[in-house]
Amino acid sequence: PVVNTSEEITILKDAIIEYGSVNSEGKHSVAYGTLFDKTANTLEALNGTLRAAKRQKKVAFDAELLMMPKDKDVQVVLLED
Repeated sequence: PVVNTSEEITILKDAIIEYGSVNSEGKHSVAYGTLFDKTANTLEALNGTLRAAKRQKKVAFDAELLMMPKDKDVQVVLLED
């Protein structure tokens, strides 16, 4: 199946806003574990979507590849609403 990356990124951004909180820099941020749990049914390829969003400078996180459960507390930060 063809994955519509921009649609997936929109779902990702909505999830960060919905399940995360605003950090000290005024940006929306959510723990990877929360994102993983909340998007399990909507984003089959969460890591692929995260990497694409990171390449497009839409999100930031401190790892090359986020893995459960080791990275469950890593914050995924939304760079643009």
